[in-house]
Amino acid sequence: MRKRYAAEFLGTFVIVLAPVALAAAGKVSGNDAGLVAAALASGLPVLAMVYAFGPISAAHFNPAVTLGFAVARRFPWRYVPAYWASQLAGAAAAGATAWGIFGVGAGAHVPAHPAAVVQNLALEAVLAFFLMLTIIAVATDRRVSGTAPPLAIGLTVVFCVLIGGPVTGGSMNPARSFGPALFVPGALPYMWLYVLGPMLGAVAAALAYEAVRLEGEHAKGAPNELLAALEEIRGEGSAV
Repeated sequence: MRKRYAAEFLGTFVIVLAPVALAAAGKVSGNDAGLVAAALASGLPVLAMVYAFGPISAAHFNPAVTLGFAVARRFPWRYVPAYWASQLAGAAAAGATAWGIFGVGAGAHVPAHPAAVVQNLALEAVLAFFLMLTIIAVATDRRVSGTAPPLAIGLTVVFCVLIGGPVTGGSMNPARSFGPALFVPGALPYMWLYVLGPMLGAVAAALAYEAVRLEGEHAKGAPNELLAALEEIRGEGSAV
């Protein structure tokens, strides 16, 4: 499992660092890259990292996604805390790296209208619902081509950031919000929004998809058949 945790750390590090570095570079240069660039810098690294680490850890990179898989019984609960710790550590390392390179904290999510609590929370929940619904659909069905999940997931992140960017930043990911918030004064008080909203949306999407799944015999876990793999490892006498 240590390699799976390392994959979650590295993948989360990359998907957080890319948009945060873009924001930091714009802050230093005085040239804001804009919403479309921010959406692409958020979605394309996700696409790349799902290709890179999907076969190792299933490429969750998001505590809300891990929770959704666990609630849907596609991921063992006993590994949830370690996945979360790996993701948050990767995000914190990304925030620190961007700060170390550019000398400024940037890329943190802060609502455009903090007083609109219900709107902000609902938007983050709905965007996370879109994302988790896509992820669980393409990641837990054996019939889906291996080339499809990264494209579907990465493009979903792009359009969700285009929708949510002007309002909440379009986080959908507690780790994505956590990393840069450590280095941007005033951002941490809003972390509850970027934890609760995505968690609610991801759980709702996971349960919704399981309710409409047509053929259970084609379903698989995320990571793919993790329990079977662990049993095989134990059978060979190796440490997990």
